Amino acid sequence: MKKGLKLLILSDLLIIMSFGLISPILAIFIKDSLVGGTAFAAGISISVALLVKSLLEIPFGKIEDHNSKKRFLIIGTFIISFVPLGYFFIKTVYHLYFIQFIYGVGAAMAFPAFGALFLRYLDRSKAAYEWSIYGTVVGLGTAITAFLGGFVAQKFSFDTLFLVTFVVSVIGTFVLFKIPAEHLKPLKKKV
Repeated sequence: MKKGLKLLILSDLLIIMSFGLISPILAIFIKDSLVGGTAFAAGISISVALLVKSLLEIPFGKIEDHNSKKRFLIIGTFIISFVPLGYFFIKTVYHLYFIQFIYGVGAAMAFPAFGALFLRYLDRSKAAYEWSIYGTVVGLGTAITAFLGGFVAQKFSFDTLFLVTFVVSVIGTFVLFKIPAEHLKPLKKKV
């Protein structure tokens, strides 16, 4: 497995695992801790993030085809990493919707770049195997952190959980800086 692919998997493992801490119980936080927090507000917040991501992903993908995918991946992932810190400070569902909007922008930047870099580093003769490593590692990591997230929130607090998520996801973002430098430049256009 190529170094770049290992780094992408490690980064995503840290980021997705960290968000796995809060994803299963975020609706409880919204309902119990935010002014205007309801199950419906939790649903709206997820919709906001997914709509923004979906509307911006294609434009970002087109831009990234002619620019540094690593740069867009790092910027988008940093944006995503700061979302849990936003949860730490919010008081109303309107703050939540704004944070989810920001999450959608970061995801729209990061996802196409991640996919393009993953494919670039993928060994074509072992594509299914390398994808299965990614899926297994991230899936197992998320399963473990989903369990731990509920425990940490109950034993300590949501604030502790958000801070841990923030720190681990920022570490995951820093891993991306280790991707080989030759991928900072965009691919040359074919004439």
